[in-house]
Amino acid sequence: MSTSYREERRLDRKTEREEDRRDRLAAAEATRVRELAAAEATRVREEARAEQQRKDEEAREEKDRRLRAERKREKARRKAERKKARAELFAKLGNEGDTVGALIVMACGIVPALYFQLRALNGEDLPGIISLCLAVMLEAGAWVATVSGERAKREGRPVGRFRVVMWACATFAAVINYSHAPGPSGGWLAWVLAAASYAGVFFWEVRGWGRHGTKATRTKDQRKEARRRRRHDRKRRRRFPAVYTRYTDILTANPYGTVDTETAWRDAWRDTHGAELAVTAGVVAHRGLADKALAAAHGVGVETLAVEELLADLFPGDGGDDGPPARRSSRGPNGGPSKGGRKATTLGRKGKQAVDRLTGRTSRKVPDKPLDPADLDRVRALADLLGGAAKLSVKNVREAVGGGNTRYAMALRDAVKAERSRTR
Repeated sequence: MSTSYREERRLDRKTEREEDRRDRLAAAEATRVRELAAAEATRVREEARAEQQRKDEEAREEKDRRLRAERKREKARRKAERKKARAELFAKLGNEGDTVGALIVMACGIVPALYFQLRALNGEDLPGIISLCLAVMLEAGAWVATVSGERAKREGRPVGRFRVVMWACATFAAVINYSHAPGPSGGWLAWVLAAASYAGVFFWEVRGWGRHGTKATRTKDQRKEARRRRRHDRKRRRRFPAVYTRYTDILTANPYGTVDTETAWRDAWRDTHGAELAVTAGVVAHRGLADKALAAAHGVGVETLAVEELLADLFPGDGGDDGPPARRSSRGPNGGPSKGGRKATTLGRKGKQAVDRLTGRTSRKVPDKPLDPADLDRVRALADLLGGAAKLSVKNVREAVGGGNTRYAMALRDAVKAERSRTR
């Protein structure tokens, strides 16, 4: 029995040793696995770090390459701009050779003129600063007027006043140089110094002689038209001061450029005289006297003349109902004693037609005429010009379309008014 016990103990110890060995092997394997995993993780990290460094290096190189390319492009662009600027400068100098020459003459004329003016002024026992200011004032005044005149010419404004100031300053400086020149009085040097004061402005004028008619200046016809407009405006201001005052009030009260000048003048005339352009109370009175004199000359009443004019306007005698409106005949009214006058039956027929039109009865011989699109366009333009369809009348519609009967003009007016009312 003791033998069995010892054998079991031996087997147990053997088993324990085997388990210990397996545990040690397992621990060693686990340690080795951990070491391998740590080494693999370290390798992966190193590879990732190396890859990131490589990417960063590539990004830096790409950035440097782009910067170098951008600097190269910028350098080329600046070089091209400088080349273009030089080419433009040379081209401008080539086109402005007369200007360059005039500036050189100006500089060469200013220096001696200024020097001898200073000598002349210092000879009058003036302080140096006062002499310098007076001499510069004379020369600079001439060039201020010269430059201002050049700007006015480019902008199309009158330049006469600038030329007067320019030549006045140059003349004053020339007189000083001539009278105070060294050497004998009136000698050649005095004339040379006087010419020096004129040289700059003269050659600047010579430069400008060949520049008239360029795009920067107005043409001869445009200047003539501008002068006519100014004269016309002056005549209006002198002949009709009350209307002109109202005209300026209208232009001033409205925003600049929103009111046409002729429209403002027409409105000012209507506000002042209560009538259309060129019509005043005196004109209306003279018309009445003229009508009375004409009626008396033909032996009829003024009312007969008025009826004749109304019928002539409503029913033109020439060209039918669609013809142009008839004018007052110089041969007297209908039925008058003058030779060639129309018979009383004509007046009666016209009067009957007038009554029929006013009462709405229309003759079968005058059918309704379809509205011409061209006439409608003319009436629409007239409405825009008058400031609205509400100002349309049969009379101005007939004038706009070149005549036509009353019903046709009324139809045109009503059609345009209906269009404008629908578009509101």
